[in-house]
Amino acid sequence: MSNIIKSTLLAAATALTLAASGAHATTSGTEFDFYSNGGSLLGANSSSLTFTSNGIGVTITPVSTESGAKVNYRWDGIGVSTGFLEPGELDSSLLHSPGDALLLSFSQAVSLSSVAFSLWEGNSSISLDKVSITTGGQTYTLSNALNVGGIAVDTFNTASLIPAGQYFVIQAQGDTSSFRLAGLTVSAVPEAGTVVMFGLGLVGVALAARRRQA
Repeated sequence: MSNIIKSTLLAAATALTLAASGAHATTSGTEFDFYSNGGSLLGANSSSLTFTSNGIGVTITPVSTESGAKVNYRWDGIGVSTGFLEPGELDSSLLHSPGDALLLSFSQAVSLSSVAFSLWEGNSSISLDKVSITTGGQTYTLSNALNVGGIAVDTFNTASLIPAGQYFVIQAQGDTSSFRLAGLTVSAVPEAGTVVMFGLGLVGVALAARRRQA
């Protein structure tokens, strides 16, 4: 068997193995910047916000124990507003627990590579603000060690912690939290069927090349 056929069959076997194990292969990262491309100075409230970047769509809706909660889109990011005098941040305190949250609904399964927050009080060693991300029925707390810092925005690397999914809830935790969602970086996750079809295509190419050499 030629080296070309061997290489093609090996690639096909690898693709099929990834598909069978629930492949987590991703495309290059797609950024959603809610800070540099933020809303108005005073902010605007709405029932939901929808953004599209690099063919991936995300709809953001509020999650709050208080009635009348709206998504607040301001120049420094996205929060939750529950009234006229409410600052519109993701808040959590002794008097407001569980804290405000945002539901992120993507148009397809994605891997959440990083999450950025503005007005964040803390660093990689200690933090007054606390946040968790829930997906697939599991909740993950973002530790200080994941915070890579920034000047106006703190970015957390989440690729090694948060599994791929289509729906994510970002929620303020603790007794003193108050911050805004400033941005996201995600990568599209191919559907298992797409990977299988790619693998079968490679197998077909290998078999055709083998017949031509026979």
